[in-house]
Amino acid sequence: MRKLKTVELVINLPTSKLNTTFTYLVPPQYADQAVFGKRVLVDFGGRREEGYIVAEQDTSEGVELKPIRKVLDSEPVFDPGLLALARWMAAYYLCPLSTALNLMVPKILRKKRGRIYVAGMDELEYEQLYRQGVKLDTELLNHLWETGGLSHSQVRGYLDEQTLQQWTQQGYLTATGTYRPGRRVNRPRSYILGGFDPETELPVLRRKAPRQAAIMEQLLQDGCLQDDPGPSRLPPASLKALLNKGYIRLSPVYATEPGDALSLTDEQQEAVARIRAALRGVVRTDFLLFGVTGSGKTEVYVQAALTALQQGRGVLVLVPEIALTRQLVEVFASRFPDLAVLHSAMSAGERYEQWHRIRAGEARLVLGARSAVFAPVSNLGLIIMDEEQENTYKQEEVPRYHAREVARQRAEQASAVMILGSATPSLETYHAASIGSMQLLPLPFRIAGGSMPRVFIEDLKKSFRNDSRGYLSPLLREKIGLNLERGEQIILFINRRGHSPMTVCWECGNIASCPSCSVGMTYHSDIGENVCHYCNLHLPAEDLCPVCGGKHLQLLGAGTQRIEEHIRTLFPQAVVARLDVDSSRRKGAQKSILDRMRSGQIDILVGTQMVAKGLDFPNVSLVGVIDADGMLNLPDFRAGERCFQLLVQVAGRAGRGQSQGEVVIQTLNPEHPIIELAADQDFQGFYEHEAHIRRRLDYPPFTRLLRLVVSGEDEAIVEKTAIAAGHFIEEIIDASEADITVIGPAPCPLARIRNRHRYQLMVKCRDLGLLKSVAVYFMVRPLGKNVRIDIDFDPVSTL
Repeated sequence: MRKLKTVELVINLPTSKLNTTFTYLVPPQYADQAVFGKRVLVDFGGRREEGYIVAEQDTSEGVELKPIRKVLDSEPVFDPGLLALARWMAAYYLCPLSTALNLMVPKILRKKRGRIYVAGMDELEYEQLYRQGVKLDTELLNHLWETGGLSHSQVRGYLDEQTLQQWTQQGYLTATGTYRPGRRVNRPRSYILGGFDPETELPVLRRKAPRQAAIMEQLLQDGCLQDDPGPSRLPPASLKALLNKGYIRLSPVYATEPGDALSLTDEQQEAVARIRAALRGVVRTDFLLFGVTGSGKTEVYVQAALTALQQGRGVLVLVPEIALTRQLVEVFASRFPDLAVLHSAMSAGERYEQWHRIRAGEARLVLGARSAVFAPVSNLGLIIMDEEQENTYKQEEVPRYHAREVARQRAEQASAVMILGSATPSLETYHAASIGSMQLLPLPFRIAGGSMPRVFIEDLKKSFRNDSRGYLSPLLREKIGLNLERGEQIILFINRRGHSPMTVCWECGNIASCPSCSVGMTYHSDIGENVCHYCNLHLPAEDLCPVCGGKHLQLLGAGTQRIEEHIRTLFPQAVVARLDVDSSRRKGAQKSILDRMRSGQIDILVGTQMVAKGLDFPNVSLVGVIDADGMLNLPDFRAGERCFQLLVQVAGRAGRGQSQGEVVIQTLNPEHPIIELAADQDFQGFYEHEAHIRRRLDYPPFTRLLRLVVSGEDEAIVEKTAIAAGHFIEEIIDASEADITVIGPAPCPLARIRNRHRYQLMVKCRDLGLLKSVAVYFMVRPLGKNVRIDIDFDPVSTL
């Protein structure tokens, strides 16, 4: 009996009820195309749906199965390793397997299924055609190179149908069923002098082609030019013209070899030696690279990556946010020209191109934010996670995964070494190192013999009693003035954006609040509007109270905008800039601010936590923390940990050059243990203090935590549902005598967001299996049309 090919599919629908596979018949014409890791279209439930092939097999003729309708991909979109990772995620985070698999696949592949046209050549191949006299539409080609592919209708915007067919026949365009990279070399390129006579040819260029002349003048001065992709890249048309004339030529760029590395301290050498031993060893190892700010963690990362690459293995570097770790990215980009970078600011086509480079093995070192943990790096040997304590590694939407846990699982599956780096590691990570679950690599000193900054705790109760002018204490004002006189730079940190967080009517007491959320509106002076920072509602700032019509409205409190205005008034001679989400919305704005700060064009930089991490400005000798108490008093068991981490991180921006760094922390609670420990940069003392509280109250890292959030538009129904959920969990406790603790139900600290009332239950248990049984019950139990329950394992926030 003739054998027929069948495939096992995971149907791409976001429901846990489909966490099983379905068998489909492969028609003979698709036998070679329908292979593991590809997507296909099938008939399912009376509709045409997409499915992932997770297995292939043969079956006997005569078995009645539905056939697949179409193969969507020309190549697999995941490998067995990523499938195993997706299965682990589905089991751990209780999400549909298809949802986990979607994280492995570029979004651009999931959006379009029609005929796609991609460039049939890269830029260098086009330049050769150009020299041969072939004139093509460069605007279309640039668009194709940028996006990775265009639909038929988009291409027709550039070409008529006849020309389109001609281009396709001649190989200038390729029609495919899916996106694929246009092979654009989107990496730094270096140019050197070709056949160019400056005396005779430069004057001609200055007269006829000023941009080309500017490039040649810079090249004559520097000897070599590097063209980095992005807003600051050199003019492509000018480079092309100079290449065509032979005035310049491409020069290969190579990564720095280990022998060319920066001089390492004894502690760095010890850390690198232990990591290299682990990379050569048989037993997989996790490391915590625990180094004070300015201790040279980045160079340890670089040396570890070089070793893994020399072994022929892939490297994955994770950062919390590309924007907040720009200098680390720049270091890796300068040392590894073939680096693939993945981040949210890239277009879908650019992300797909990078994904394809990684999958094809063209880029063996990948750097990116949270979602880069799913990059298809082959033969993975090393995972590095910088600033591992950051909340941005946790995804807020389903599946609510933490990149640290996913990276650890991926490292285990690949027998790869994992390095978690931080000056202020999370309690969970440091606890794991303290009990021997991972190895500790300490870097206790700053490189080049630099000293840690001197920290002054300024009691605002006393200082404002004597001098209540504005938001800066006399001590901080004095130190800013002295720094400016010495020509040194200052960073001022306040973790609140906008101008004023509160608008109060002094006649009736009304506070401007968001109509959809249980929070106050923040006034933004740059747009003259009140803004909700949770639902992004914008309302015009009122001159009269909307409740009583009173005229006596006052803005209370301060955010970055108000501090910036205040500083400009106090120090009119200083150049002041602000770095927060609002000032960075325009493309390239953040880079411009940081570049100006690095070059010394800015005297005082005011900002949120965007100024607290990853920045290395040698001329910054003073950091001022405007309000330490706002971070400390949040109703979240991690509030003290986050406050300590931010204070230590921002303090670490001071004194990285020749000058002694100083930090002024303004607070109403100068004797609070968190404030004192942060001022002393005493992480061990902080860990012992916080661990004692967590152990006594049974919070992570000494137990597992499950957060259940019940939400809906009708508060009475939400409360009733939450109470019923609590009763069910109590029944489990009574029936099994399980060691489970339930806190709640109670309204969330943020009790209403986007018109949905929110109640929460916190379930604590050391047995992960029991926690999952609780979660599974609520996943399959119908709660009603207008009530939703969100399930979050290992939450990083309880607000």
